[in-house]
Amino acid sequence: MAPTPSPRPMRNTWRTRGGMGSRWPLCFLLSALALVGCTVTKPIIKIGLVAPFEGLYRDVGYDALYAVKLALGEWNEAGGVEGYMVELVALDDSGDPAQAPGRASELILDPLVIGAIGHFDDQTTLAASPVYHEGGLTLMAPAVTAGGLENYPSVFRLGASEEVLGRAATLFAWEELGARRLAVIDEGSGLVQAFVAAAEGLGVAVLSYQDVESLKKDVGFDLLFFGGRSWEGATLLLRLRGAGIEAPLMGCFNRPYLARWAGEVAKGTLYVTSALLVDDPRFTTGYRGLAGTDPGPQAALAYDATHLLLAALERAIENDGRPTREGVLAALRDQAYQGLTGPIVFNEKGEQIDPPIGVYVIDESGYPGKRLK
Repeated sequence: MAPTPSPRPMRNTWRTRGGMGSRWPLCFLLSALALVGCTVTKPIIKIGLVAPFEGLYRDVGYDALYAVKLALGEWNEAGGVEGYMVELVALDDSGDPAQAPGRASELILDPLVIGAIGHFDDQTTLAASPVYHEGGLTLMAPAVTAGGLENYPSVFRLGASEEVLGRAATLFAWEELGARRLAVIDEGSGLVQAFVAAAEGLGVAVLSYQDVESLKKDVGFDLLFFGGRSWEGATLLLRLRGAGIEAPLMGCFNRPYLARWAGEVAKGTLYVTSALLVDDPRFTTGYRGLAGTDPGPQAALAYDATHLLLAALERAIENDGRPTREGVLAALRDQAYQGLTGPIVFNEKGEQIDPPIGVYVIDESGYPGKRLK
């Protein structure tokens, strides 16, 4: 039924000066309302990034940050994830295991965060993993080698574990370098234990030393393997060369500090890592546009981790009709993804089935040096 006409026309209170009468303000109002009605604001979902943005390891954090931003931007520019725009929550843990659990808790307390990427260090990742597990939040852990992550079903390792890297180092020394007399120092590390086990599997007896002083008594080995960090490797290398021991040093030195602190002495040092430089012009150009510099070794895995996490989110929304942490976790367990670093498929423990592995030698260009394999 049509409305009954009003007996008296109502006075338009939008009348303005200038003789235009009441029409244009009303038209303006209706147009504005129409525009508001046509503007659709997409809902927001978030992912977290926890990395060292201050302190000794800050270059690692920023290497990853721009890669994550690049991947996230590619999804948002394409319309988001199943109707959701994605925001990044980046938190600094300064490479400090004491800070890492608190940063994980901050992400868990935000209901819009559906997954996280981090922490880019063995000790910080191990410290935070129980928090992610208890909070039911997925953590993508690029280039973290420490054992123990398999105890937390919500943590997924994109790079190789210390067991896999140690075995790869042994095979490279044996097959590519022709090294037959192998030695290790710092036998207590999981990386060294894996190296020794692989060597013994080849029938090679490995010489084990506790310090440089004991090494001086027997310098007839072809290669010395060390399981410590990059800055510890720099200290060891300087002491070795100072003692006249010239055998090549090999380890898992996936940080720039050995080359930076040992200087010229670092040349010829070998390391095995999953933090690889990749030859992809589109990725390099996009990264350079954000960071103003070329991507470093941590960038490719961080980029892959972001795409994989958002692909899992997409699948979770398709399956459940809405984004949930549980849905993302379930999707990742059954996800296959072709990344910059190669195919990514996880086993039931959240370990990559075929993780990327490269062997580099530090040369005159410094870190990361030249890739040998």
